[in-house]
Amino acid sequence: MDTPSAGPPLLRPFSDSDRFRLRRWLSDSHVISWWGSRATAEASIALAMHSPSAIVRIIELNNEPIGYAHALDLQDSKLPAAVWHADIFIGSCMHQGHDIGITALKALTAELFSTTLASGLSIRVPIKYERQVRLIERVGFCWHALEAASPIGPAWLLVAHRKQLPIQGTT
Repeated sequence: MDTPSAGPPLLRPFSDSDRFRLRRWLSDSHVISWWGSRATAEASIALAMHSPSAIVRIIELNNEPIGYAHALDLQDSKLPAAVWHADIFIGSCMHQGHDIGITALKALTAELFSTTLASGLSIRVPIKYERQVRLIERVGFCWHALEAASPIGPAWLLVAHRKQLPIQGTT
């Protein structure tokens, strides 16, 4: 799909002035369908905002806030050590369904790998969003598990792994 605007989405740090907008976005049923419930979304966001290591971002398009993303260092028994977890959504109704979230996820992944020692980044996607799973695969995420009873209902768990670089001086 074409984006409703020509500029690429950018990620900027979350600020206190974004709180009202975030709460408004969390009243959208499309946004909540990615989280399972508003309470789950608010708990996950609060955890990210209070974590000193989390990456918490607002997605902007042409200087207009349109969405939210975070990467959080959570230990999950379903994942290898040092794999962080991402949550992301486009809150602006006008910008939903234009693949902007995929571009923002790619930027979040790049930021995570360039600023932390995370070995990977995971994301859960409700089964009903198969099209988005295909797009997420195209930006480097691979299938890890199918979760029948995740917080968002049946979901795919996908992981992007840090690329292994050759060690200097080895043949």
